[in-house]
Amino acid sequence: MALEGGRLHEALRGGRFALIIPEPYDDGGARGQRLAVERWASGARRTTVLVRPDGYVAWASDSAGPAEIETALAAHVG
Repeated sequence: MALEGGRLHEALRGGRFALIIPEPYDDGGARGQRLAVERWASGARRTTVLVRPDGYVAWASDSAGPAEIETALAAHVG
């Protein structure tokens, strides 16, 4: 997956979850040690994906707003 910050495997380094989003999202740094926030390299993508540290998708949505993203992060990342 092409991301603005590189590739997915780079975002998952260090055992972190990766939240891949089409729009900017800021969780206030509360999960900084457990979560990497990346944006799609292509602006045409609208899917938001939360990837577990083992590379499996934990959650995905085509129309997630901040509340839905926060709910998914709370459930999976803590």
